[in-house]
Amino acid sequence: MRVDKSATTPLYSQVEVILEDKIITGVWDEGYQVPTENELADTYDVSNITVKRAIMNLVDKGLLVRQRGRGTFVKKLPKEKNIHKSEFIRITEDTSNSHDLLASKFRQTYPAIAKKLQLSPETEFVYLERIGYDEGENVSLEYTYIPQRVWPEIEEPPHKDIFVYDVLKNTCGIALSRSKNYFSAAVANEKEMSLMGVRLNTPLFVWERITYSMANEAVEYSKFVMKQDKQKYFAELDLR
Repeated sequence: MRVDKSATTPLYSQVEVILEDKIITGVWDEGYQVPTENELADTYDVSNITVKRAIMNLVDKGLLVRQRGRGTFVKKLPKEKNIHKSEFIRITEDTSNSHDLLASKFRQTYPAIAKKLQLSPETEFVYLERIGYDEGENVSLEYTYIPQRVWPEIEEPPHKDIFVYDVLKNTCGIALSRSKNYFSAAVANEKEMSLMGVRLNTPLFVWERITYSMANEAVEYSKFVMKQDKQKYFAELDLR
């Protein structure tokens, strides 16, 4: 792969694609020390600034790590994990969960969330905001909205490490039937930068989930904002 200076694609993006391909295909294996910025600039006939921006984008993606005084190295590729067997849904008893509860509110109105759930704009919600961990590292922010009408009279947040589906089934007494899931990408804002330890505008993975009861009523909306360097999520379909 070569840099095409006549193309409309920015030079740093072209260099980024070339270097990322070397990592993904295994040409540069885990722990490999990347050539210096001067060497890469000479190799691809671009400026050091172009190379630096490409490198930093790959650092933000979790593919490279810079070590002061040593250089830049290829990181361990993210582990694959079935998103339906992740830390956000308990499928088996050995599924682990580690969170800190950042905020909880009761009897709050969120018209935009109510619209997603096809509920009245005046619908009141229980709101939970948590940060999730993997091996002690902040990896996700979780925003959960549960209609107040399905919540018990006692206005008390669940234990910080509880699974939301456990709350719905065991605390709220709801039989669940299905969920609708949406996947998208975003870049880190100042809040996510502070809480997740990433740079501003770092690419993030976003998963939105709406859960329905057996009566086909929407009983939960959650939004998970996740770093991409620790886990590579997939959804597997059985076509038999």
